Amino acid sequence: MRALSYFTFKDLIHDRWRSMLTVLSLGVIVTGYLLLAALAQALVMLTRQAQVSNNLLIVAAGAIDPQDSSLDEGILKTALDIAPGQILQAFPIIFRHLTIDGHILQVRAVGLEEMSTALGLTLVQGSWPVGTRRVVVSEGAAQLAGWKIGSNVKVYGTDFQVSGVVHSAENAFGSVWMTNTEGQSLFGTRRGFQVGYLSLAASANPESLRLKLQADPRIAAQATIYLENVFTNDYNQSTSNLVILSSLMVLVSLLAITLGIYNATSLHLAERSLEIGLLRVIGFTRPRIRGFLYSRALMLTLAAYGLGWTAAMMFIAGQRLHAPGGLVFLTLNLTPFSTLLGLALAAGFACLGTWLTSQRLASVNLRTGGE
Repeated sequence: MRALSYFTFKDLIHDRWRSMLTVLSLGVIVTGYLLLAALAQALVMLTRQAQVSNNLLIVAAGAIDPQDSSLDEGILKTALDIAPGQILQAFPIIFRHLTIDGHILQVRAVGLEEMSTALGLTLVQGSWPVGTRRVVVSEGAAQLAGWKIGSNVKVYGTDFQVSGVVHSAENAFGSVWMTNTEGQSLFGTRRGFQVGYLSLAASANPESLRLKLQADPRIAAQATIYLENVFTNDYNQSTSNLVILSSLMVLVSLLAITLGIYNATSLHLAERSLEIGLLRVIGFTRPRIRGFLYSRALMLTLAAYGLGWTAAMMFIAGQRLHAPGGLVFLTLNLTPFSTLLGLALAAGFACLGTWLTSQRLASVNLRTGGE
């Protein structure tokens, strides 16, 4: 075994430039595979962190996008009149999709008290938007736009200052939050508000209450009631689709490793057919030559995996280092299990590529080395 490894190593050194190019090309594939695996794992963790609430949302009837909705305060008073003991809070949310610093973000205006209570925003850095022309931004928005505490943000033509960064339990990661007073001053009151939020008592049955409110003609004529977790489930479903897509891309990467080793081994056999014929003449059996090809493929794969792993770790470290304020919304992380599993899969697929190529050994002519 040691002699075979030494023989393989000497062969790779003899053909060092091609070996280096093979390692480099496979290393790029391995880097992509590891980053995709880390992304899939991060998306799974993000989905698990999504908190499902049992509160209700009121949106104007027929509105597909919440920003197309238009409601007035009367509908919130109606909801409280229908179920006063089951609804703890009923408050408006102004909602817009706006392009800010080149990114499409959600802008929401809500009462300052409701931000940290009913809506469950958690202050990560800075302070709440007390005073005029102040906003807090989500972790995702801060990362996308490079905002920090004190950064100026132009919203709807007006300059605001970032006073804090928040984490949203409902995964509103690309969002900017301001007080309801600032929202009315910025957008006006002609369109009213877009979403009514009903925070329910723990004893309330959300679905029964939703049906009760929806059946009331005063509400049914102008609005639709939704369970808030319907929106959360939709988000989780889209995230799950991304996980599936990432997993498929991981599989494609592994198949690319097989193809890369297959091509490298095929080229080696084509160019060294005479040498392989000579090895057969002096007593090397087909299994031993196959062992040499497997050893060669595994050495190339291990070198490529080491290179790819190093590149992937440098990318992940750079992502964390250059994130504004140290915030990383989607944290990529390569666990030891993922790393070892990837190594085992890469080695397995490399052996598959070698096996597919080594079938040609049966047709090698012992006299000419050809087929």
